[in-house]
Amino acid sequence: MDALFIVVAELLLLPVILWGLIVFELIVGTIGTVVGVVLGRRRLSDLIRYQWLRVRRRLVWSLLLLSIGLVLVDLVFFEALVNVVLGSIDDRDDLDVRHAHAEGSFLLGRIEIDHLQLSGARGDPADPSARFELDIEKLVIDIDTGALLSFEFGVEELALDGVRGSYDRLRPTTPKQRPPDQPGPARAFRLDRLHVGDLELVVRDHTGPTTRELALELAEFDVGPLRSDNAVFDLLYRSRGRGSLAGIAFAMTAHEIDGVPQMTLEIAAMPLAELGAPLERAAGVRAGGFADLVVIDRYHDDVDPAEVEIDVTVTLREFEIHVGEHATLATKMMLDLAEPALGVLGDEFPVAFALRITEDELADTRSLSESGIGERVGDAIAQALRDELQRAAAASTAAGGAAAD
Repeated sequence: MDALFIVVAELLLLPVILWGLIVFELIVGTIGTVVGVVLGRRRLSDLIRYQWLRVRRRLVWSLLLLSIGLVLVDLVFFEALVNVVLGSIDDRDDLDVRHAHAEGSFLLGRIEIDHLQLSGARGDPADPSARFELDIEKLVIDIDTGALLSFEFGVEELALDGVRGSYDRLRPTTPKQRPPDQPGPARAFRLDRLHVGDLELVVRDHTGPTTRELALELAEFDVGPLRSDNAVFDLLYRSRGRGSLAGIAFAMTAHEIDGVPQMTLEIAAMPLAELGAPLERAAGVRAGGFADLVVIDRYHDDVDPAEVEIDVTVTLREFEIHVGEHATLATKMMLDLAEPALGVLGDEFPVAFALRITEDELADTRSLSESGIGERVGDAIAQALRDELQRAAAASTAAGGAAAD
């Protein structure tokens, strides 16, 4: 998302320049016309008699010539201007941009780019923490030209279709501020709606002993409104759509309850054997069975800074755990108590917890994958499961002691 916003922010400058020229010509033309009329008439009666006629004639000719010039620039040099803007991004070490064709109108605020290719790295170019490649078949930008007149940058809709790409996580990272040599979008802007019609992304994690690969597919995805300088935070509670992760379907819905926006993510029958890496990393155990996941993100603006409350409920079915490769002694002792505890919990039981993430924590975060939210949720699931097993083990021990008495 960060790379895409960098491209959009650069393209937003062109309609500003063109509309600025229109305003400048109107102001200068009007002043020049009035001054010319005043200086060209010596008597007050002549000034009053001929002033409006000459002002009107000069304004008409000025606007006509200006309109013809701007239309020619918009029609003839549109793609050349896009090439210049996108070419300026090549000076960055962390992002490469290429495209096949561009068309549209800066005056009307519409830009269409075919086969936009984005690639780059995160972190130190010599030792990046991640690499990505994206090929966008069609990118459409509808700019809010009315907002430009009030000196605000706004995009009514950003639509992407036919997105293919990959994301490789090369080493663990912690959320941190953007490096000085890798600046974000040149200007902040408001985005009313981001639409993704079709996306297929291969996510590879190289941080473990073996490379894990997951396929992310989005059949439909919408989010908005967003702020370019805190898009990850807004993404948490304004997303809606459907897709699949590693072949497992999920759905996101966004709505308001009592005026409070929130997003609900639902995943059913998730196999833990394939997606249990966060649990193994956090608790040192390998999990089997299935899980139904429900995540509800609620936005709260009654605190400062604003925050999102993330309520997570994981319903485990046919759950079983085994010693992981890097399990500690404490983990192995816990697993010795797990078998009777699972007998107490039964074949199906819920694990629930909540997190709170403030707006300041995610300010200027480059992407959701670099926000640390996934790691925090994974660690919280592991801790909640550990606490549930300990409670069940204590109940099993107490029940056994009572039976012995």
